[in-house]
Amino acid sequence: MRKQLGILASLIFLGVSALIWTGCSGSSRYSDDYNQSACAEPCKPQPCKPVCAPPCKPVCAPVCAPDCDEPCQAPCAPRACPPAPCAPRACPPAPCAPRPCAPACEPCPAPCAPRNVCPPPCEPCPPKCCAPLKQCKFGPAGECACNGITVRARNPKMCMLGDQYPLDLEVIACCNVCEATVTTTLPEGVSYMRSQPEAKVDGRMLTWEFGSLSKGQTVPVRVWLKCDREGDLCTCFCVKATPVAFCALLCAKPVLVCEKCGPEQVCPGDPINYTITVTNIGSCTAEDVVVTDTLPEGIEHASCQKTLKFNLGSLEPCQTKKVNFCVTACKRGKICNTAVVTACNANQTSCEFCTCVCCCAIECNKVGPKEVPVGQNADYTITVVNTGDLSLHEVVVTDTAPTATSIVSAQGANINGKQAVWKLRELKAGEKATFNITLTTCTPGFFTNVANVTNCEGCNSCCEFGTAWKGRPALEACFEIKDNPICINETSRFRVVVQNKGQEYDSNVNVVVTLPPELSVVDASGASAAKVSGQTVSFAPFPQLAPRQSIEYFITVKANGRGDLRPKVQVSSDAMKNPLNQEDSIIVN
Repeated sequence: MRKQLGILASLIFLGVSALIWTGCSGSSRYSDDYNQSACAEPCKPQPCKPVCAPPCKPVCAPVCAPDCDEPCQAPCAPRACPPAPCAPRACPPAPCAPRPCAPACEPCPAPCAPRNVCPPPCEPCPPKCCAPLKQCKFGPAGECACNGITVRARNPKMCMLGDQYPLDLEVIACCNVCEATVTTTLPEGVSYMRSQPEAKVDGRMLTWEFGSLSKGQTVPVRVWLKCDREGDLCTCFCVKATPVAFCALLCAKPVLVCEKCGPEQVCPGDPINYTITVTNIGSCTAEDVVVTDTLPEGIEHASCQKTLKFNLGSLEPCQTKKVNFCVTACKRGKICNTAVVTACNANQTSCEFCTCVCCCAIECNKVGPKEVPVGQNADYTITVVNTGDLSLHEVVVTDTAPTATSIVSAQGANINGKQAVWKLRELKAGEKATFNITLTTCTPGFFTNVANVTNCEGCNSCCEFGTAWKGRPALEACFEIKDNPICINETSRFRVVVQNKGQEYDSNVNVVVTLPPELSVVDASGASAAKVSGQTVSFAPFPQLAPRQSIEYFITVKANGRGDLRPKVQVSSDAMKNPLNQEDSIIVN
């Protein structure tokens, strides 16, 4: 086994040696990174495959002869590789390994065209580098102080070609100066783009004129420039100013303004609270400020003085002082109150406020019948008048019928049970509105009908009217004979009872008794005085007979003859149209 391995290793070594010595010529040289072959491509076999051994990668590929019918030709002659500019390396010989010819093949084609020469393996050397630029000796910041002005300038240390960069200037006034001017001269290769504040541009010169500057005042300036060339770019700036001194005088003036406010509307007797505001809008103090208010007619102060004075003292600029006081409105109408403000070193000023002293008043009046018989209708008229100075809104009139009565009709009203309600959107000053309502009742008596008036302004009113609902009197007479029958010369007593069974009083109730001739009057008495005239007994009129009230009359008679005697009673009153007649029978034996 070991012998066989040794023989196989010897054969491999011999094959590799043969490939190396039969390759390209030893005079050819290649660079380390040369990867392409300059040798011709192998021939393309027609019917059979080439017999060339695989070429080595870093050197030229060998060309082998294809199999042919004729005897095999010699292998391709090795070509020389072009010389390499870099480190040469010898190409190892790589001859084609001949193979036995095929039995029959067509003639071999012409050799392939040679390939292009291998490219140079290394890039050309870069150009020689420039020396770095040196910074100007002045540096990126500078400062200049002259005539009470200090200017500090600064810009970046470096800027790329074509880029913009800022140049910042700080102008500081060390004392009060005038005609302050800063000038900057731009170097060659620097372009002005813009600045804040704007500069006057004259070629490469930039100028800023600041005029007067106060001590300690600082003015910043920023300039945007552009680099147009390489190199050290130094910007020069200078400053000019004139120091100044001042002699100052303060010229001031106090100016007083006042404002007065109060209620726009009140009623007579209401308080009016006024507020007077005095402000110094001037530039110096106002001395001895006095507010004087003269009250007009229609308002009164508690002190009973017509002129009110208020001393405010001194008022600094922008200082405000207020005065409050109260008066009472006594008269209706528009009342304007004016206040005058004075000071020893300021002009006089005044302010006014007007208040409407108006009466929010409404009157209600109701009329109707004083007496109405029970069962009949009673018509009432309600009159509402706006007697104030302002319009009244959402006026509501409500009439409530008495308990024993009921509403028959109420034109334009919303009737709900015993209530009739009328509504008005607005009732202007002096305007009058009329409402009608009809009531009835079956109950006699005196009933008062009340109407209420309300509105949004709160000045309400009411009115009422009373009606006597009269019922009908109903008189009834009762004639009684106590002793019946009687004999001649005997006496008997008559009793007459009159009762008012009606619902109303009856007045002047008269009772008259008429006796037959057989009877004579012995005595007569009763609710009123009796008067005997022959066979007639008359009683004085009874003034008022109330409902359910009764009155009695007594007559004593003596029998003078026999028979069935018929005494008669007659009752009359103011309410009765026809007298009431009654009679009774008494037997005398």
